[in-house]
Amino acid sequence: MTPKQENSNVPGLSQAEFQELVAEKRRAAIRLTLVTVLEEEVSALIGAQRYERTATRRDQRNGRYPRDLVTGMGIIEDLPVPRTRTGFRTQLFERYARRQAELDAAIGEMFVAGASTSQVGEVLETLTGSKPSPSTVSRVFDTLQAEFDAWKKRALAAHYRSVFADGTSFTVIYEDEGHKTPILAVVGINTLGERELLAFTIGERENQGAWEGLLDDLKARGVQTVDLWITAGHHAMLNAVALKFPESRRQRCVKHKLANVLSSVPQSKRDPLEPELKTIFYQDSRQQAEQTLTAFIEKYAKTYPTAIECLKRDQDACLTFYDFPKAHWKTIRTTNVIERLFLDVKKRVVSLNSVYEHPTGYGQPLAVRERRGSQAGRGS
Repeated sequence: MTPKQENSNVPGLSQAEFQELVAEKRRAAIRLTLVTVLEEEVSALIGAQRYERTATRRDQRNGRYPRDLVTGMGIIEDLPVPRTRTGFRTQLFERYARRQAELDAAIGEMFVAGASTSQVGEVLETLTGSKPSPSTVSRVFDTLQAEFDAWKKRALAAHYRSVFADGTSFTVIYEDEGHKTPILAVVGINTLGERELLAFTIGERENQGAWEGLLDDLKARGVQTVDLWITAGHHAMLNAVALKFPESRRQRCVKHKLANVLSSVPQSKRDPLEPELKTIFYQDSRQQAEQTLTAFIEKYAKTYPTAIECLKRDQDACLTFYDFPKAHWKTIRTTNVIERLFLDVKKRVVSLNSVYEHPTGYGQPLAVRERRGSQAGRGS
């Protein structure tokens, strides 16, 4: 006999009511999961299940106390947290905490992204049904600030095989106005091949004084030797590096040099010329690269004199990477390492703002724009 099919649709529910019903079911599932985990934690601590008699018991249950917990799915009310005679502390959340750690992290990210304390409250109230007070938001931000201050002062290694230095800029919204903010940063690779952001600074301008201040900070925190600096052609940066680390060698970013050279070539001629120009930097040895470079200069000196003059400037610095182990060439011939870092940060900033603006429309946009051409300080 064919079983009778029942209609599982709930009649008379609007879309909003249906979504609230689903959210309620999810909160119930989260509550059940939390209760189960709490009970398992207590059993593991005590060494016995509820009502179980065992000689290895280490503690006794001592009832429960109710508490509310704010989660990404809303408030879990009256969550029964077990007690024991000697004191039980769950690993699910911090003692006395009323919000999941992920929500505190989100509060900090929104604050950093430019939302005010009241705007953060509006967003979280929409997402979770609970609105943190402005003082709560500020307290979370203070925690992030303390972590950042400790990071800025941490000790660094004395020796780095290579350091990438570059600058970029963000247009940040302060009090409903956009302000272009230069960011100078250095990324190092230590003797173990580990990569880390060493330091960055925010300044009014990308000048030599700003770069000297950043490099002085590296030295003050322990950096003594850098084998190779990988940079673009910004003269203020280069002067600062030469002053603070005179014994270091320098690699000119090949990618930026190629762009500078090709910018002096007619647009219609760039595509056929570019592969031939690139071969200079993809030889098996420096000797072969120098031979290829000489041949290229002789071939195009009369046809593209401005481009050739640009190529000849910094030509030795463009070939420095050939003097290092071949396994490192791909990494050290360009500033791609730090460029990718800038790009990733900008993507995260744009993503944060699109997320935080969506629920209530209160989020302030943080506009991010790449600098181009001479404004980027890439040099020639």
